[in-house]
Amino acid sequence: MAQWYYQVLGDILGPVDEEELRQKLQSGQLPPGTLVAPAKNGPWEEAREVFHLSAGADPGEELSAAALGGQPEGATATLPAIEAPQAAREVAGKSPLALRPCSDCGWMVSREASVCPRCGRIFHEASSLLTYHGEHPVSVMIFFTLLAVFFLIGSPILVYFCVAAVAEAFQPEGSVTVPLVVTALYIISMVVCALLGGAVGKPRMAYITGLLLGLFFGPLGVFVAYAIDKRPECPHCSTRLNGLARQCPMCHARLLWRVVPTWV
Repeated sequence: MAQWYYQVLGDILGPVDEEELRQKLQSGQLPPGTLVAPAKNGPWEEAREVFHLSAGADPGEELSAAALGGQPEGATATLPAIEAPQAAREVAGKSPLALRPCSDCGWMVSREASVCPRCGRIFHEASSLLTYHGEHPVSVMIFFTLLAVFFLIGSPILVYFCVAAVAEAFQPEGSVTVPLVVTALYIISMVVCALLGGAVGKPRMAYITGLLLGLFFGPLGVFVAYAIDKRPECPHCSTRLNGLARQCPMCHARLLWRVVPTWV
């Protein structure tokens, strides 16, 4: 006997025998438009097309006529109770999180489905173990950290002496107030640009890169940080992932990450 799968509220149920599935359809437990398939991956078709069900009569009307047929005229007929199948009751009680939208057509599909029954999009369900080496190699991070420390210490000193030399050339009797104010403003602007660069690069997993660009190049480095994108890509569809995501938002592939530092 052939085995069939069917969908209830977007969930894939089965396998069941063809005879059992026909009984569910004829008794009204499943509507004629139920999507059925001989395999869990499809192809999915409506039951009325697969089993050539009649679209004219409603199952409820047929049951009413059958129940009234053996009753005397004027008598009240008692219709047989039709219980909802256990699988349908279980699906009805499930959380909406058991479903997910198809990225192509938006149809709500079971998370266990490997293909969209509406548009045929294939979902890659196999888990992949990926290696993430960090934003930069460890050696590069050490080099730029030392460079940033020297820059934070050396550049304000250089700015102070340059401003002091210019101020002394124009006002030999001037005080040290102007060089100190200019140096303080320079340090504040340097820190603000570094923070802005880090904020721009953080959504693209390039926080350190944006921080260093803003620190070394000021406002220009903040604009350059917009072009830096170090987010990893899905190995199945090459979609950029927002962080170390557990599931690709495009192809729904399950992803497992292993963070390993690298020196080169």
